[in-house]
Amino acid sequence: MVIVSSQILHLPSILYHAGIIKFLQVLFFVNLSFFKYQLFFGFFLSAVLVGYSLRENREIYAIYSAGISKNQLIVPVSAISLIFVIIALVVSLFIVPYANRERAQFITLNVKKHILDSIIQQNFMKLSDDITIYVSKKTGNKMKDIFIYNREKEITITAKQAEFINNRLVLKNGYIQFPSKEGFNILRFERYRFILDVKYIKKYEFEDLDNKTLLKILKSDSKLKNHALAVLADRVFFSIPFIFSGILGFLIGTQLNKSRDSVITFAILISIFYLVINMYFIKLIQKGSINPVIYGLILTLYFGLLMIYFYKKR
Repeated sequence: MVIVSSQILHLPSILYHAGIIKFLQVLFFVNLSFFKYQLFFGFFLSAVLVGYSLRENREIYAIYSAGISKNQLIVPVSAISLIFVIIALVVSLFIVPYANRERAQFITLNVKKHILDSIIQQNFMKLSDDITIYVSKKTGNKMKDIFIYNREKEITITAKQAEFINNRLVLKNGYIQFPSKEGFNILRFERYRFILDVKYIKKYEFEDLDNKTLLKILKSDSKLKNHALAVLADRVFFSIPFIFSGILGFLIGTQLNKSRDSVITFAILISIFYLVINMYFIKLIQKGSINPVIYGLILTLYFGLLMIYFYKKR
């Protein structure tokens, strides 16, 4: 809730006027974009609270008295952890990048569509500081007798028909008038795709490219090779904490003889330190200063040593 709420502040204000359904769709994509971190915190804290509940209610002592060892308790936790390792890989490799790309496209499309919807026929309207548009007749996404003037490029476009298709304004049967040294040149067209120049255009980041594209970059683009390697390392190694966090959280809850708030705070501090390590080493991989395998070993040591410590703690 905190993550999603913070992201709402960065949404374009025009989306608040686009309707409640579209706004909820944007929130859904925002939530998916940060689902990997929600998954990690949720799984880790859930394991901590299960262990704490067993200790606080004295059930852990009854379990030990019944002859069930600590190793036997860890077996089902390990099985659940392996399931979450697979879930984490799917979320990190596929769901989050896809959600980021879809969110960027959805926001841009709806911002542009909202601007077009607000166009009033037989009235001059400024789409941006540079672009002015006039439409003689408008029915939904279709328009007739359209006039567009781009002040920055000094281009005038007229067309008999226009339609908003696939994030572009498609003009049909018209003319483009642009300046030249001798005066003006006129270009006739049957079909022309006009990209709307609006103030807000959301583009997805390099980190949101699909895995296949990143692998191609690794093979063919030496300049972006390290950047692609860092993104892939971040996605793949995201599953490493899930190998340990279930058992570690359970052991923290059962072995750390502190209050509920203290136990949760300690677990959150471990999580935050992991996020700091992750950000720092991903940047090093991006710069080519470190091998991704070393980063994977550091993550394994970090969570592995913590797990061993709490396993041996009396």
